[in-house]
Amino acid sequence: MLRFLLAFTVVLGLLIIVWWIIKTKRIPWIRLPSKELRHIEGLYLGANTSLHIVRYKDKCFLIGCSPNNIVLLKEFTDEKEN
Repeated sequence: MLRFLLAFTVVLGLLIIVWWIIKTKRIPWIRLPSKELRHIEGLYLGANTSLHIVRYKDKCFLIGCSPNNIVLLKEFTDEKEN
């Protein structure tokens, strides 16, 4: 039982170390989700066409998607009131 607990602790510790390395270091082959780029909403119009609102930092983009291309339709900027 003691051997099992020791092995479990070592494995858990290694997993935590690997998670910390991935989280803090930029490793090219491991990509974490961006905290600044967000998909706000999507509307599917049919026939493989859709509209999407995407936020990047303080800007929002309305994007139209079809099987042949992707088009930026409108760019919005957040104007925060003081």
